[in-house]
Amino acid sequence: VQATWHQPFSSCWRPGLRARPSPQGAGASALGAMAREEMALPLMMALPLMYYSLMRCGRSLVLPAGRRGFREIRAIYDDETVRVYQAYNDAIADAAVAGNSFRAPMEQCLWSPTRMTWIKPSAVWMAYRCGWTTLKDKNQARVLALDVSRSGFEQLLMGAVLSHGSKEGKCRNRAVVVQWDPERVMDPRAPPDEVFTKKLVNVRSIQIGLRGESVQTLLNPSFVRRVTDVTPAFRAAVGALSASPPDLEAAGALLWPRPEVELPVPAALRAALQMDCSGE
Repeated sequence: VQATWHQPFSSCWRPGLRARPSPQGAGASALGAMAREEMALPLMMALPLMYYSLMRCGRSLVLPAGRRGFREIRAIYDDETVRVYQAYNDAIADAAVAGNSFRAPMEQCLWSPTRMTWIKPSAVWMAYRCGWTTLKDKNQARVLALDVSRSGFEQLLMGAVLSHGSKEGKCRNRAVVVQWDPERVMDPRAPPDEVFTKKLVNVRSIQIGLRGESVQTLLNPSFVRRVTDVTPAFRAAVGALSASPPDLEAAGALLWPRPEVELPVPAALRAALQMDCSGE
Protein backbone atom coordinates (compact mmCIF):
# COMPACT_ATOMS: atom_id res chain seq x y z
CA VAL A 1 0.00 0.00 0.00
CA GLN A 2 1.45 3.33 -1.00
CA ALA A 3 0.71 6.07 1.50
CA THR A 4 0.98 9.81 1.01
CA TRP A 5 2.38 12.30 3.51
CA HIS A 6 0.25 15.43 3.68
CA GLN A 7 1.19 18.73 5.26
CA PRO A 8 -1.24 21.62 4.61
CA PHE A 9 -4.91 20.89 5.18
CA SER A 10 -5.75 22.96 2.12
CA SER A 11 -4.03 20.50 -0.23
CA CYS A 12 -5.53 17.24 1.02
CA TRP A 13 -5.93 14.50 -1.53
CA ARG A 14 -5.18 10.82 -1.79
CA PRO A 15 -3.82 8.44 -4.44
CA GLY A 16 -6.45 7.34 -6.93
CA LEU A 17 -8.58 10.47 -6.65
CA ARG A 18 -9.01 12.77 -9.61
CA ALA A 19 -10.25 15.64 -7.47
CA ARG A 20 -7.77 18.53 -7.41
CA PRO A 21 -6.51 20.07 -4.17
CA SER A 22 -9.11 22.45 -2.83
CA PRO A 23 -8.44 26.03 -1.73
CA GLN A 24 -8.29 26.68 1.98
CA GLY A 25 -11.72 26.93 3.53
CA ALA A 26 -13.34 24.74 0.89
CA GLY A 27 -13.30 21.53 2.93
CA ALA A 28 -16.97 20.83 2.25
CA SER A 29 -16.42 21.15 -1.51
CA ALA A 30 -13.43 18.83 -1.34
CA LEU A 31 -15.45 16.27 0.57
CA GLY A 32 -18.18 16.42 -2.06
CA ALA A 33 -15.66 15.98 -4.86
CA MET A 34 -14.11 13.00 -3.12
CA ALA A 35 -17.51 11.43 -2.59
CA ARG A 36 -18.28 11.66 -6.31
CA GLU A 37 -14.92 10.12 -7.18
CA GLU A 38 -15.33 7.16 -4.81
CA MET A 39 -18.77 5.93 -5.80
CA ALA A 40 -17.24 2.50 -6.37
CA LEU A 41 -16.93 2.09 -2.61
CA PRO A 42 -19.98 1.26 -0.55
CA LEU A 43 -21.34 4.58 0.66
CA MET A 44 -21.15 3.73 4.35
CA MET A 45 -17.46 2.84 3.96
CA ALA A 46 -16.40 5.65 1.64
CA LEU A 47 -17.72 8.65 3.54
CA PRO A 48 -16.15 7.91 6.95
CA LEU A 49 -12.80 7.15 5.31
CA MET A 50 -12.84 10.38 3.33
CA TYR A 51 -13.85 12.30 6.42
CA TYR A 52 -10.99 10.71 8.32
CA SER A 53 -8.51 11.78 5.65
CA LEU A 54 -9.74 15.36 5.66
CA MET A 55 -9.64 15.62 9.43
CA ARG A 56 -6.28 13.93 9.89
CA CYS A 57 -4.23 15.00 6.89
CA GLY A 58 -2.57 17.92 8.67
CA ARG A 59 0.04 15.74 10.40
CA SER A 60 -0.82 12.15 9.70
CA LEU A 61 -0.32 9.34 7.26
CA VAL A 62 -3.35 9.02 5.00
CA LEU A 63 -4.04 5.64 3.46
CA PRO A 64 -5.87 5.04 0.18
CA ALA A 65 -9.63 4.65 0.38
CA GLY A 66 -10.85 1.29 1.56
CA ARG A 67 -7.48 0.20 3.00
CA ARG A 68 -8.09 1.05 6.66
CA GLY A 69 -8.72 -2.09 8.64
CA PHE A 70 -11.82 -2.43 10.77
CA ARG A 71 -9.61 -2.89 13.85
CA GLU A 72 -6.24 -1.13 13.96
CA ILE A 73 -3.78 0.07 16.55
CA ARG A 74 -2.72 3.55 15.47
CA ALA A 75 -0.14 5.28 17.62
CA ILE A 76 2.94 7.43 17.83
CA TYR A 77 5.67 4.82 18.07
CA ASP A 78 9.27 3.95 17.23
CA ASP A 79 11.34 0.78 17.44
CA GLU A 80 11.43 0.89 21.24
CA THR A 81 8.26 2.61 22.47
CA VAL A 82 4.55 3.14 21.88
CA ARG A 83 2.74 6.24 23.13
CA VAL A 84 -0.48 5.86 25.12
CA TYR A 85 -2.52 8.45 26.99
CA GLN A 86 -4.20 8.82 30.36
CA ALA A 87 -6.06 11.70 32.02
CA TYR A 88 -5.61 12.61 35.68
CA ASN A 89 -6.19 15.41 38.16
CA ASP A 90 -3.56 18.07 38.81
CA ALA A 91 -2.04 16.45 41.89
CA ILE A 92 -1.44 13.05 40.29
CA ALA A 93 -0.17 14.58 37.06
CA ASP A 94 2.29 16.89 38.81
CA ALA A 95 3.75 14.09 40.92
CA ALA A 96 3.96 11.60 38.04
CA VAL A 97 5.67 14.05 35.70
CA ALA A 98 8.12 15.23 38.37
CA GLY A 99 9.16 11.66 39.17
CA ASN A 100 8.76 10.28 35.63
CA SER A 101 6.80 7.52 37.34
CA PHE A 102 3.53 6.78 39.12
CA ARG A 103 5.47 5.66 42.18
CA ALA A 104 5.57 9.21 43.59
CA PRO A 105 1.79 9.79 43.44
CA MET A 106 1.29 6.27 44.82
CA GLU A 107 3.54 7.02 47.80
CA GLN A 108 1.56 10.22 48.37
CA CYS A 109 -1.65 8.13 48.39
CA LEU A 110 -2.89 9.98 45.31
CA TRP A 111 -2.71 7.10 42.83
CA SER A 112 -3.80 3.54 43.55
CA PRO A 113 -2.32 0.44 41.88
CA THR A 114 -5.43 -1.52 42.90
CA ARG A 115 -7.84 0.60 40.88
CA MET A 116 -8.66 -0.29 37.28
CA THR A 117 -7.28 2.21 34.78
CA TRP A 118 -7.43 2.63 31.01
CA ILE A 119 -4.78 3.53 28.46
CA LYS A 120 -5.38 4.46 24.83
CA PRO A 121 -3.02 5.25 21.93
CA SER A 122 -5.47 7.51 20.07
CA ALA A 123 -4.98 11.19 20.95
CA VAL A 124 -8.38 12.19 19.57
CA TRP A 125 -10.08 9.45 21.59
CA MET A 126 -8.27 10.72 24.68
CA ALA A 127 -9.42 14.24 23.85
CA TYR A 128 -13.01 13.05 23.57
CA ARG A 129 -12.80 11.10 26.82
CA CYS A 130 -11.41 13.98 28.88
CA GLY A 131 -13.10 16.83 27.02
CA TRP A 132 -9.75 18.22 25.90
CA THR A 133 -8.99 18.64 29.67
CA THR A 134 -11.31 21.65 30.00
CA LEU A 135 -14.81 20.49 29.04
CA LYS A 136 -15.39 17.69 31.58
CA ASP A 137 -14.43 17.13 35.22
CA LYS A 138 -11.39 18.16 37.26
CA ASN A 139 -10.20 14.56 37.61
CA GLN A 140 -9.46 14.63 33.88
CA ALA A 141 -7.87 18.07 33.82
CA ARG A 142 -4.46 16.86 32.68
CA VAL A 143 -3.37 14.48 29.92
CA LEU A 144 -0.20 12.47 30.32
CA ALA A 145 1.55 10.77 27.41
CA LEU A 146 3.21 7.53 28.49
CA ASP A 147 5.92 6.23 26.19
CA VAL A 148 5.87 2.55 27.08
CA SER A 149 8.04 -0.36 26.01
CA ARG A 150 6.85 -1.62 22.64
CA SER A 151 7.70 -5.23 23.44
CA GLY A 152 6.09 -4.87 26.86
CA PHE A 153 3.00 -3.35 25.25
CA GLU A 154 2.65 -6.32 22.91
CA GLN A 155 3.21 -8.77 25.76
CA LEU A 156 0.55 -7.03 27.84
CA LEU A 157 -1.97 -7.30 25.00
CA MET A 158 -1.26 -11.00 24.43
CA GLY A 159 -2.91 -11.70 27.78
CA ALA A 160 -5.97 -9.56 27.11
CA VAL A 161 -9.59 -10.65 26.95
CA LEU A 162 -11.87 -8.87 24.50
CA SER A 163 -14.95 -7.23 25.94
CA HIS A 164 -16.90 -7.57 22.69
CA GLY A 165 -18.51 -10.96 22.32
CA SER A 166 -17.29 -12.24 25.69
CA LYS A 167 -19.61 -14.08 28.02
CA GLU A 168 -21.09 -11.98 30.79
CA GLY A 169 -18.69 -11.71 33.69
CA LYS A 170 -15.67 -13.03 31.76
CA CYS A 171 -13.91 -9.66 31.83
CA ARG A 172 -14.67 -8.91 35.46
CA ASN A 173 -11.49 -10.26 37.00
CA ARG A 174 -9.12 -10.27 34.03
CA ALA A 175 -5.91 -8.26 34.31
CA VAL A 176 -6.13 -6.80 30.79
CA VAL A 177 -9.34 -6.01 28.92
CA VAL A 178 -9.43 -4.77 25.33
CA GLN A 179 -12.37 -2.82 24.04
CA TRP A 180 -12.68 -1.88 20.36
CA ASP A 181 -14.61 1.39 20.12
CA PRO A 182 -15.42 3.50 17.05
CA GLU A 183 -12.42 5.59 16.06
CA ARG A 184 -12.77 9.35 16.44
CA VAL A 185 -11.61 12.27 14.33
CA MET A 186 -11.58 15.99 15.02
CA ASP A 187 -14.75 17.81 13.98
CA PRO A 188 -15.21 21.52 14.78
CA ARG A 189 -18.93 21.23 13.92
CA ALA A 190 -19.64 18.37 16.33
CA PRO A 191 -22.48 18.77 18.87
CA PRO A 192 -21.43 19.72 22.42
CA ASP A 193 -21.56 16.18 23.80
CA GLU A 194 -19.13 15.03 21.10
CA VAL A 195 -16.61 17.72 22.17
CA PHE A 196 -15.17 18.59 18.75
CA THR A 197 -14.89 14.94 17.68
CA LYS A 198 -16.84 12.59 15.45
CA LYS A 199 -17.14 8.80 15.25
CA LEU A 200 -15.82 6.77 12.34
CA VAL A 201 -18.40 4.01 12.13
CA ASN A 202 -16.30 1.58 10.08
CA VAL A 203 -13.01 1.82 11.99
CA ARG A 204 -12.33 0.69 15.56
CA SER A 205 -9.80 2.13 18.00
CA ILE A 206 -8.28 0.11 20.82
CA GLN A 207 -8.95 0.92 24.48
CA ILE A 208 -6.94 -1.06 27.03
CA GLY A 209 -8.18 -1.62 30.58
CA LEU A 210 -5.64 -2.58 33.24
CA ARG A 211 -6.58 -4.22 36.51
CA GLY A 212 -4.66 -5.75 39.42
CA GLU A 213 -1.24 -7.06 38.45
CA SER A 214 -1.28 -5.32 35.07
CA VAL A 215 -1.60 -1.90 36.76
CA GLN A 216 1.67 -2.71 38.52
CA THR A 217 3.42 -2.53 35.15
CA LEU A 218 2.84 1.23 35.21
CA LEU A 219 5.25 1.35 38.16
CA ASN A 220 7.98 -0.46 36.25
CA PRO A 221 10.53 1.97 34.71
CA SER A 222 11.44 -0.61 32.08
CA PHE A 223 7.82 -0.47 30.89
CA VAL A 224 6.97 3.22 31.32
CA ARG A 225 10.00 4.93 29.81
CA ARG A 226 8.74 8.54 29.81
CA VAL A 227 5.84 10.45 31.36
CA THR A 228 5.10 13.72 29.55
CA ASP A 229 2.46 16.33 30.34
CA VAL A 230 0.80 17.07 26.99
CA THR A 231 -2.06 19.10 28.47
CA PRO A 232 -0.92 22.39 26.85
CA ALA A 233 -0.97 20.76 23.41
CA PHE A 234 -4.50 19.40 23.94
CA ARG A 235 -5.77 22.78 25.12
CA ALA A 236 -4.12 24.62 22.26
CA ALA A 237 -5.55 22.10 19.79
CA VAL A 238 -9.12 22.58 21.01
CA GLY A 239 -8.50 26.32 20.88
CA ALA A 240 -7.70 25.95 17.19
CA LEU A 241 -10.81 23.82 16.65
CA SER A 242 -13.07 26.33 18.39
CA ALA A 243 -11.58 29.36 16.60
CA SER A 244 -13.53 31.25 13.96
CA PRO A 245 -12.82 29.92 11.43
CA PRO A 246 -11.59 26.58 12.84
CA ASP A 247 -7.96 25.76 12.07
CA LEU A 248 -7.74 21.98 11.61
CA GLU A 249 -4.18 22.13 10.34
CA ALA A 250 -3.01 23.88 13.49
CA ALA A 251 -4.99 21.50 15.71
CA GLY A 252 -3.40 18.48 14.03
CA ALA A 253 0.10 19.92 14.28
CA LEU A 254 -0.41 20.55 18.00
CA LEU A 255 -1.96 17.18 18.79
CA TRP A 256 0.52 15.03 16.83
CA PRO A 257 4.16 16.08 17.27
CA ARG A 258 4.90 12.94 15.24
CA PRO A 259 2.48 11.06 13.00
CA GLU A 260 0.03 8.68 14.62
CA VAL A 261 0.05 5.73 12.20
CA GLU A 262 -0.81 2.06 12.09
CA LEU A 263 1.36 -0.05 14.38
CA PRO A 264 2.57 -3.30 12.78
CA VAL A 265 1.23 -6.13 14.95
CA PRO A 266 2.64 -9.69 15.03
CA ALA A 267 0.34 -12.36 13.61
CA ALA A 268 -0.19 -14.08 16.96
CA LEU A 269 -1.25 -10.82 18.59
CA ARG A 270 -3.52 -9.95 15.66
CA ALA A 271 -5.27 -13.26 16.20
CA ALA A 272 -5.53 -12.76 19.97
CA LEU A 273 -7.11 -9.33 19.48
CA GLN A 274 -9.29 -10.52 16.58
CA MET A 275 -7.94 -7.68 14.48
CA ASP A 276 -8.87 -9.27 11.18
CA CYS A 277 -12.55 -9.20 12.03
CA SER A 278 -14.36 -7.55 9.11
CA GLY A 279 -17.11 -5.89 11.16
CA GLU A 280 -19.58 -6.25 14.00
